[in-house]
Amino acid sequence: MSTKGEQIAAAAEAMVGTPFRHQGRNPQSGVDCVGVVLCAVWSAGCDLPDCFGYGPLPKADMLLAELGKRARRVHRDDAQPGDVLVFAYKPELPMHFAVLVGSEHVVHAHGSTGKVVKHRLTNAWNNRLHSIWRAEGVDG
Repeated sequence: MSTKGEQIAAAAEAMVGTPFRHQGRNPQSGVDCVGVVLCAVWSAGCDLPDCFGYGPLPKADMLLAELGKRARRVHRDDAQPGDVLVFAYKPELPMHFAVLVGSEHVVHAHGSTGKVVKHRLTNAWNNRLHSIWRAEGVDG
């Protein structure tokens, strides 16, 4: 891979099919949506702080605060593979995380699917997009 962003995207795609496990951080035994992001970013040698202690749904304020320590927000027009996408089911309640792979797809883990999956960024997903973040050390 030529860039850290591409390395992150490839690592996320390699987790497709991994079982969903709440607060999981091991692609061999299971991950949640935060685990997908962290494992992919860590595999590229970038540093994002981990956080635990959230309930069935991630605590967005805590996770966004952690993201802000080692990542910067980017505009949708500047998004690139390897960026972290944060989704909200209500505008004030961001609670789901994914890795952008390509320009039209995300990789994420969701309890309803029971595993890590790759989805196209449909209008429904784009309407839930809260913010996009790029880890320190990723070019662009």
